[in-house]
Amino acid sequence: MKTLGIVVIALISVVLPVNGKVGLRDATTFGVREVHQSNVQPCTRGALKIKEGETDAAMGGVRRTPYVLTNISQSPCTLHGYPSLELLNNAGVVIKRATKQKTDEPITAATLEPGKTAWFALNFNAGGAGNMGKPCPTYRQLRITISGAKRPFVLKTEIQTCARSDFDVTPIVAGTPE
Repeated sequence: MKTLGIVVIALISVVLPVNGKVGLRDATTFGVREVHQSNVQPCTRGALKIKEGETDAAMGGVRRTPYVLTNISQSPCTLHGYPSLELLNNAGVVIKRATKQKTDEPITAATLEPGKTAWFALNFNAGGAGNMGKPCPTYRQLRITISGAKRPFVLKTEIQTCARSDFDVTPIVAGTPE
C-alpha cells in the first residue's frame, strides 16, 4: 500500500511546462482530457451542420449574412481560413465567387468541441441607393466549401447582388456571430 501512495504523490508533483513556464499539474489535468490542437483533425463535411443567419441590411444596399457551423460529430475538429462561396444560377452554374475580405487580425484555427460553433459572414451589395438601371438579380443557390472538406454545402437562399459590386467572405472564427 505504501507504494501506491508514492505513485499518487509522484503524479501530483510532476513538473511540466505550462505556457512556456515550468509549473505543477495535478493528476486531474494530467493527460486524458487534454486536447492538443496538433492532434485534432480538420472538420469534415459530415462533421458539420451549417445554418444561415439573418441578413443585416445597411444603407446603400450593403448586406451582411452570417453562417454558423456546428460540430455535430463526437470528436473535436478544426476549421481554418476562409470558406469558398459561389453563387449559382438555376442550372447550378457558378455566376459569382466571393473574394476574401482583408483583415488586420491574425487568422487562427477554430477548434470545435462536439456541439460547439464557429462562423463566417458574407458581405455583399444588393443595389440600393445610387444604383442606376435594373434591379440586381436574385440568386437562389449558394455553394459553400470548407477547407479540407471534399463535398460542399449547397444552400437554398435568396441573395440579390449586382455583377460589379462587393461580394466577399470573412475568415472562420470560433464562437457565434457578433
